[in-house]
Amino acid sequence: MTTPNETRAVILAAGRGRRLAAMGWTKPKCLLEVGGATLLSRMLDAVRAAGVRDVAIVVGYERSSVEAEARRLGLNCTFVANDDYDSTNTIHSLWLARDFAGGDFLYFNADILFAPEIVTLLLAQRGSRLAIDVKPCGDEEVKVVVDDDDRIRRIGKKLPPEACAGEFIGIARFVGNTVQGLFDALRRYNENLGRRDLFFEAALDDMTAEHELRAVRIGDRPAIEIDTPEDFRQARALWDRGAFAAKP
Repeated sequence: MTTPNETRAVILAAGRGRRLAAMGWTKPKCLLEVGGATLLSRMLDAVRAAGVRDVAIVVGYERSSVEAEARRLGLNCTFVANDDYDSTNTIHSLWLARDFAGGDFLYFNADILFAPEIVTLLLAQRGSRLAIDVKPCGDEEVKVVVDDDDRIRRIGKKLPPEACAGEFIGIARFVGNTVQGLFDALRRYNENLGRRDLFFEAALDDMTAEHELRAVRIGDRPAIEIDTPEDFRQARALWDRGAFAAKP
């Protein structure tokens, strides 16, 4: 099994986050502060605490601000530019990181506040794993259908909520031949189909029949994706209640 020091991390932080403009926020989402620290700094702290040292951050919107924050934290960071961030989506950002993520890697969306133990939980499991919050979902969440062995059979936003086990929180681990399968699927969307506007979960959904992707249930470990002012208010409220404090 791959050790943390042999695993890299890829963080997608290219997007703009227009919905947060309603609260006056115009910077990259990963620079939002909760509890006195940015989402990016908390994410990198969690990666470092898990023993992962090499990180690629896909940057785009106001990239210099994101790069400055990452450098301040002292990890070995590689920056990958998505110059087309305004017209593309995560399926393109992850494809651009293909040279860095040639082996086992952790995947993160940069706009998540989460319990750091989730990273340790993923690294402790064998195989390729997606962190799943088991809960009723609506139309906005990226949802998963799993079988009785927690193998993921479908993933996407448009799946019927009543058929789904919960939400993919935007944190995953890809290992072994699944990595090649993922980047083969990303190549098809980016180069053959020209569909650079999709979420990367479209590539994952194509892989579920041939590649084993399993769910890791995060249980009572909190995680929240911050897309809207309401998400941000909820994240701060959870933080203030101590929800993200390390559990014994």
